[in-house]
Amino acid sequence: MIQVEGLEARVGRFQLCDISFTVPGGQYGVVIGPAGSGKTTLLETIAGIVALSRGTVALDGRDVTNLPPERRGLGIVYQHGYLFPHLSVADNVAYGASDLAFAQEIAERVGARALYDRPVRALSGGERQLVALARAFAVRPSVLLLDEPFSALDPRTRTQARRAVRALHRELGVTVLQVTHDFTEAGLLGDVAILLDRGRMLQSGSPDDVFSRPATPYVAEFLGAENVLAGTVRALGNADAAASDARGGAVAPARGQRPLEFQTGPLLIYTVGDASEGDAHAVIRAEEIVLSLEPSPSSARNHFAGTVVETVATGALTRVTVDVGGVGLVAALTTRSAQELALAPGVRVYVSFKAMAVHLC
Repeated sequence: MIQVEGLEARVGRFQLCDISFTVPGGQYGVVIGPAGSGKTTLLETIAGIVALSRGTVALDGRDVTNLPPERRGLGIVYQHGYLFPHLSVADNVAYGASDLAFAQEIAERVGARALYDRPVRALSGGERQLVALARAFAVRPSVLLLDEPFSALDPRTRTQARRAVRALHRELGVTVLQVTHDFTEAGLLGDVAILLDRGRMLQSGSPDDVFSRPATPYVAEFLGAENVLAGTVRALGNADAAASDARGGAVAPARGQRPLEFQTGPLLIYTVGDASEGDAHAVIRAEEIVLSLEPSPSSARNHFAGTVVETVATGALTRVTVDVGGVGLVAALTTRSAQELALAPGVRVYVSFKAMAVHLC
């Protein structure tokens, strides 16, 4: 377990302020944030390399706030995969390990065993990262800190290394905290996500919750939500809700939630939630928006007609911007679907999305 409470630390003019979160024992935490947000400094403070000025750090229930790095019982892998240049690759992997056979098995699994005959100075950045990962797991740490450990790997090797690390984490019961810029990686690996910006924690929770229910419009935009709309919230009374249902597509709130409407420009969007009335932002992920050439009946509560403004294909996905009464909405669909629909600027389309796809913040 990694438990951080009220952590503050300063490096030069940069400061981490009031950071608190918990990664339960045996789970995988990810720290997400832009460059300069303090992600590496956070790892180094947990490791004891950077002294904290306030707060506490506990590892596996043991307060290590005042302990030096070597007594904290954790491992750390830096982005540059720092290795001992005077040792062979095999000796680097085995450094600190009590079981040489286990160290070799770990090297095989992460892809470092094939590098045993290479001198350390001849390794590429990605190869160094593989060796550093093998060395870190070979000592069987209870807590492991990873600072962008896959950043120098090519896409194929990156995918293989991620799978190997996730499998080892589960098998060995290691509590991991990894820094990443890759939102996909955060979703694939993480049980707990911590979002940092300018030394402060903006939000924490499961990756799914953080990505689907951002705490603020800034968080939503940082996490890549294309549709962040400013507007006004109004609660629907019983009569309003009944009239809404009569027009098709009932809004079924969960306990503690209520039917709401959100007005942005000429668009009246239906949703459910516990948001207060007044000014707010609506976040709708592009993947939640469905496009069609003809109006079609569906369970989606929100239906609008619009005109395609732009299509941008990025491999298997295409993002389509649609003008709906002067409001731009972005939908993400497969490139094949976009081609089958012959979507292009000027094409008339119908936009639909469910009330539950709208998150208010």
